[in-house]
Amino acid sequence: MEGDAAMVVTGAESVTARTMGLAQRIAAGDARRPDFGAEDALVDVGLSSLDLVNLMVAVEAEFDILIPPTLLNPKNFHSIGAIARMVESVRAGQAA
Repeated sequence: MEGDAAMVVTGAESVTARTMGLAQRIAAGDARRPDFGAEDALVDVGLSSLDLVNLMVAVEAEFDILIPPTLLNPKNFHSIGAIARMVESVRAGQAA
């Protein structure tokens, strides 16, 4: 059982790291804070609304998911961590 929990954490860390990479590429040159943490508010680091739309499209492509309209809200795109949690939720729903 403990090994399963470690795999879940590793998977979540991978989603967070991959999402962070996408956001950093989108923010390159435009962000007020080019190095930011997973729980920092994306608007506070300088991502515009257009950047967030581009990030949403990039996340869908990166993880081969379609984000349901019900999840397209500011809470789920507040930070990299929030996006990663949403991705995990969508992926779990697709597997069910």
